[in-house]
Amino acid sequence: MRQTRACILLMAWLMLTGCGYHLRGSVDMPESLKNMYLFNASSLLQTEIQNLLKSAKGKIAGSPNDAGIVVKVLKEDMTTRVLSIGSAGKSSESELNYYLRFQFYDNQENELMEEQTIEMAREYFNDQTAVLAKSNEEQLIRKEIYKQSARMLIARAKVAVDQIKK
Repeated sequence: MRQTRACILLMAWLMLTGCGYHLRGSVDMPESLKNMYLFNASSLLQTEIQNLLKSAKGKIAGSPNDAGIVVKVLKEDMTTRVLSIGSAGKSSESELNYYLRFQFYDNQENELMEEQTIEMAREYFNDQTAVLAKSNEEQLIRKEIYKQSARMLIARAKVAVDQIKK
């Protein structure tokens, strides 16, 4: 019985490692991405990118000259829009819209890729009887938007670095 259980665990482990499974949040990055400089990014976006870099044993560079890649944020905007109003005249459904336009450069200020854009929208129900809970939910949704944007930005940075190698 004990040998069967050990064999099953070993097979499960081999299957997971063989299919490329990795924990969510862990990122496999080329060395040039592990030292990134962010120019004009919001503190929330910077924090999420820093967390991703930290999980890949990378860091945010102190200056563009020390970076493997420079991310210049051209425009970043988070807006809230009311989608519906309840019978009491208060918002019952809202939408968060996030817009990020950026460009990649190397540490010699050479453009690596054309301008890139990330746009996201998330809707949520705004229950007026639980105002505090809904405020916390909105903050959580904002954080998730920044996390997802940071992952998308890193993925596009990989593409930019791969194009240089070709």
